[in-house]
Amino acid sequence: MRLVWAILLGGLAAGVLDILYAFAAYGPLSYGLSPQQVLHSVAAGWIGREAARAGGIDTAMLGLATHFLIATIFAAIYVLAATRLPALTRGALLWGFLNGLILYGAMNYVVVPLSAAAAGHFATGSEIVPRLQVSLSQVRGGSDDFPWLLWGTIFTHTVFVGMPIALITRRFLGRQS
Repeated sequence: MRLVWAILLGGLAAGVLDILYAFAAYGPLSYGLSPQQVLHSVAAGWIGREAARAGGIDTAMLGLATHFLIATIFAAIYVLAATRLPALTRGALLWGFLNGLILYGAMNYVVVPLSAAAAGHFATGSEIVPRLQVSLSQVRGGSDDFPWLLWGTIFTHTVFVGMPIALITRRFLGRQS
């Protein structure tokens, strides 16, 4: 039961911190997007950008559910890995930070480029390699108008996602560093 609580609370903590950052960073601090529009961008991974924008509150809720599902999956992977690798709990801050960097790379250079958000549909077999080549050939995250968004997104994945998951994992697995 401790594993389940670690996964659920780790996913919840990471999900809340990450989405609050997204609401602020993509809202009043840069593009002026509403929380609903931010959630539409998450839902776009399933249904494409145009359909997400047109869906109103329903697609915003799909985006919110997707966001927390992804955070919980990230937590589950870390918690389950920590049951086999005790170093992940002993050095929770370091490993949480490094996990956040891995999550940043996976989300921005693999998951999003292969999702429906990238081209309006999920990558087909013949599209996977070209989409990943484009994704991995460029550093993404900030725009010319808001170059700090890249560093903000890296900070969020490391400090607001990776570290809380690692610290909650340490708490529930009962290992102290």
